[in-house]
Amino acid sequence: MFIKKGGNWTDFRKLPEVTEVDFHWAEEQPTGAYWEHMDQVKETTLNSLRRAQANGIQHVLFTHGHSTSRMGAQTSRSVVRGVMRSKEATPHIIRKESIQHSSVFVAKIRPLK
Repeated sequence: MFIKKGGNWTDFRKLPEVTEVDFHWAEEQPTGAYWEHMDQVKETTLNSLRRAQANGIQHVLFTHGHSTSRMGAQTSRSVVRGVMRSKEATPHIIRKESIQHSSVFVAKIRPLK
C-alpha cells in the first residue's frame, strides 16, 4: 500500500514541494485530555492534506516520532497512519507513492484536475 523506507528521515525534506507538519507538541500543548490531543492530530493531518492539495503542494511530511501504540492508547504515529489508510484521505493522496518511515510519514498529494 505504501512505500516503506528507512534511513535518515531528514532526507525527505529534500523532496520537491514539501511542507512539514510536526506532531511533537509536548511543549506547545501541555494541558488537555490525551484523547483531545489525538483528535487534534487527526484533524491537523486531514486539514494539512486538504490544504496541500488546494495549494498544489506535492508532499506533506508528518513528523510523528517512533512511539508505537500500546493496548488502549494511540500515538501520533498510529493516528497519522490510520488517517492515511482512511477513506477520508483517499481523495487527497496517492497511496502507492506515499512513504512510510519509522519516525515520519510522507504523503504524496493527488493533484487537482
